[in-house]
Amino acid sequence: MIPIPKMLSDAKRKLAFVPALLVPSAPTVAEVTATGALDISCLVKANNFALGAAGEDTVNDPALCARGNDSAPGRVNYTASMEFFRWTTTVEDKAWTTFTESGIGGFLVQRIGQDFEEPFAVGDEVQVYEVLTGTPRLLTPDGGRYEGFALNFYVQSGGTDERAVIAA
Repeated sequence: MIPIPKMLSDAKRKLAFVPALLVPSAPTVAEVTATGALDISCLVKANNFALGAAGEDTVNDPALCARGNDSAPGRVNYTASMEFFRWTTTVEDKAWTTFTESGIGGFLVQRIGQDFEEPFAVGDEVQVYEVLTGTPRLLTPDGGRYEGFALNFYVQSGGTDERAVIAA
């Protein structure tokens, strides 16, 4: 059997915060690179990064005549939490100066499997999550680590598509 290469994660993830998308299932290159869109690929710490479906609720509602306690998958639950680096100048400290408070709306657009330096292109498979920011929280200093802050995003199901494709 010929071994099939696995997808290596090293430097193969691009993540952007995009203020607005007209059609979340088909974001355009212009939208994900527009003024106000922020490539956060190198601003996010790999440790404690979580983005995507985290499971679903269980529907446990059998009929009165049912002999068993059947269950079915219900609503999907998403997680979107990450830690960001802090930078020494305001110009470089883009995440801190963008995510200033809770309730900021936008979209997290993630692409995996290609070098993060490669720009978004038509046909790229991406995951799109409509989000609201939580409150930024400064991280407790720990010797030998960079300063940073943690942020939870609250995923809104209406604008989420984990199998979207970048359109023209």
